[in-house]
Amino acid sequence: MATLENDIVPPSKDLVRELAKPFQTWFSPRIYGFDKIERERPALYVSNHTILGLTDGFFLGLEMYLQKDIMLRPLVDHMHWEIPFWRQLIKNVGMVPGTRESCAALMEAGEHVLVFPGGRREVCKQKGEAYQLIWRNRTGFAHMAVAHGYDIIPVATIGAEEMFDILVDAKDVMNSPLGAWIQNSGFADKYLHGGENLPPIVKGIGRSIIPKPQRHYIMVGERINTTRFNGEAQDHEALVGVRQEVEHAFARMFEDLQALRKNDQDEEWWRKILKNW
Repeated sequence: MATLENDIVPPSKDLVRELAKPFQTWFSPRIYGFDKIERERPALYVSNHTILGLTDGFFLGLEMYLQKDIMLRPLVDHMHWEIPFWRQLIKNVGMVPGTRESCAALMEAGEHVLVFPGGRREVCKQKGEAYQLIWRNRTGFAHMAVAHGYDIIPVATIGAEEMFDILVDAKDVMNSPLGAWIQNSGFADKYLHGGENLPPIVKGIGRSIIPKPQRHYIMVGERINTTRFNGEAQDHEALVGVRQEVEHAFARMFEDLQALRKNDQDEEWWRKILKNW
């Protein structure tokens, strides 16, 4: 049986509220479908990564803790665990390495788990890739849900992609003399998946890297029950079917969220100015 590395001690809700205030003011998030989340019905929350992933999962996890006493357990890229001090911080707030072993341990413990199938590549967005699910042929999240009888709850977010404008992306770098050197040195293949996992150079407000105060729109989708695939955790065709069902849910939610944003007239004057600067 897999084991967890740590037992987290949740911070006080008053402290969390105070620390979250600046982020909530700046991004003014709106969450739809939050009633679908039930404390006694743990699920695998599958979400899209946005450019650089700075706010991904933050507002969902915040409200789950404050409103429903749920500590959401995100699976995060192994590179985070290689950074001193940062790795201890993310461990203290409940994050775990993004491995099947960690996910299995969380599910065996009945935890609510968050995963981003797009991984590092989806964080390193290139020009024109906003709101694209870059999941390739990955079915790992579907395998874990089926193997442990977990419901999947898709969670879509828009707004965060517009926090930054991409000035230079991975293709630009790899097509430059610098990119040729990175490729020839072997660094690209060893650390950057051929250069695809190279973060973009971005700008936010004006010429700065301060993110634009774009309102975040988050939608919690309908539960997708996986028990109908009981015993098929190793069946690739079944797992692809689960993944496609989740992808179709995202297509619908992205469309719904875009409509909600288009019809949203409740926006502060300062936000309108700064997000277009």
